[in-house]
Amino acid sequence: MTPIPAGQEPTATDSAMLLAGPRGRRLCLELADLAATAAAPDPDRNDFHSAKIYAAHTLEPGRGPSASYAGQGADASPLPNPTAAEVAALLDALPLPVLSEAALLQALTATVNSARYWQEPDGEDILAASAPMRHALHRVAEHLLASPFVAWWMAPLDPVEQWIVTFVDDDSRPQVSAKGAADTLAQWRLAIMAEEKDAVTQRPADPTANWSGEWWSRPPSGLTNSTRALGSRGPAGLQLVEDGFSQLAAVAQRLQTPSDLRIYEIDSPEAWAQLCREHALEVTASKRHDWYRTTGRHGRWLIPDWSLLKDKYDAVHLTMGGYLSTAGREIPVDGTFSTVLAGWDPDATYWLRDAVHWAEAGQSWLQDQEGPVWTLQGSRRKSLTTPARSDWSWGHGDYRGQSETELLGTGDELWERVRADVLRWKVKTRSGFTVDTPGPVTEGARVNVTASFLGVKVVEPVEVVAVVDAADRVGFSYRTLPGHPVSGEEAFIVHRFGDEVYLTIRSLTRAAPQQPWRILFPVLLVFQKLVRRRYLRALR
Repeated sequence: MTPIPAGQEPTATDSAMLLAGPRGRRLCLELADLAATAAAPDPDRNDFHSAKIYAAHTLEPGRGPSASYAGQGADASPLPNPTAAEVAALLDALPLPVLSEAALLQALTATVNSARYWQEPDGEDILAASAPMRHALHRVAEHLLASPFVAWWMAPLDPVEQWIVTFVDDDSRPQVSAKGAADTLAQWRLAIMAEEKDAVTQRPADPTANWSGEWWSRPPSGLTNSTRALGSRGPAGLQLVEDGFSQLAAVAQRLQTPSDLRIYEIDSPEAWAQLCREHALEVTASKRHDWYRTTGRHGRWLIPDWSLLKDKYDAVHLTMGGYLSTAGREIPVDGTFSTVLAGWDPDATYWLRDAVHWAEAGQSWLQDQEGPVWTLQGSRRKSLTTPARSDWSWGHGDYRGQSETELLGTGDELWERVRADVLRWKVKTRSGFTVDTPGPVTEGARVNVTASFLGVKVVEPVEVVAVVDAADRVGFSYRTLPGHPVSGEEAFIVHRFGDEVYLTIRSLTRAAPQQPWRILFPVLLVFQKLVRRRYLRALR
């Protein structure tokens, strides 16, 4: 987020516009929380943070002041129940420090990741929307907008510096539709119309009914989408991701854009509504339940018809200012219809025409496990289970980490046997799996492992990401590829201490992004536990 030189700043959004949007208010609340932590690093003395948490807990849908907590040896006690006015008074007394680039990125990341358009606003969003807090947050908004780091928020698309980000857990290639933009948009329109037609007859008309469907209004995901680069921090699409899945590795590829571009800029709620006035599809039946929960409005809804807008615009760019002031709120289109901007990451540009890529190789990025910081890597992803190291911790996003070590026995003969076996996938093959290339592992190799369970065979594509072959430590790690039942990484390591020989199994696991595996994840965890027992016996 390098500041734009003086004299080149675009017009920034004002504080009233910022605080009119749910995401803009949440950003100011996140910044206020950071200011409170800077003023009182000790959590026990951070009055604003504590009051904010308790007030948000009380306001959270489904909760209330009757909630209680219990400590060891203590009777259950009611939670504190501060009012929004009391939290606002604490905010008014907070000093606001000079805003750093890192703090702003931290607050933006939390703001974007907390967006939810299929449910009621959470307690912190409700707190930020209250009249006392909106008044108190005005000072934070003014302080924020005075920072040089927000100068780019209303800037139009930069066609020279556009990057496509593809998270490794999703696919290792850029997001380019094989069908082409025109076919992708035509099929999208047919799908939207079919869903709306079915929803009219199959879904309840009561907006409060327990029903959910596709809640987003962005263009179809099959289109190319890109973001600008934030200096050395990499493309904005690495960290500013709505409802992110805690991805840890990504590939970024620079986009070569045509010179004769027709770009539509979404920089305000009015700009979003105007798209619907130009070409729109009615989605009342298919969106009513989700958008009622997120906005509280019961009425008719529209989304832009991207399949027709492609004839007028080559791409549509959502500025950061447009995102903060527009996303997640009801936007009136006319006296009958309204719309919601949902599911669109800030600064993202969707290309309604086919885009051309640079021929240069993509960049590999890895997220620091300590925070929302991405680091440019070499051409291949680094291992998260680090088989070459004897010490290991698994603070990697929302992965479930496990490490188990088993004594295999003693002696040089055992050591020589197991060090050869482990590098030939023997831990897997002796545990009931088959491997299509069971020879010695090599870093970067992609292998299909097949599991059999109750007569069902499941192919598990993986990639070897690290190999260690030292005098007293041998093993490797592999990551899962798209199509694997789970997402994560696993390592098999044999090592010796003196005459004793050990096997260590490390794993990082979370649900795969695709169905049906995502919904079956709890069952897969049970299966994984059983398989790990086989692993620990495989080299005996």
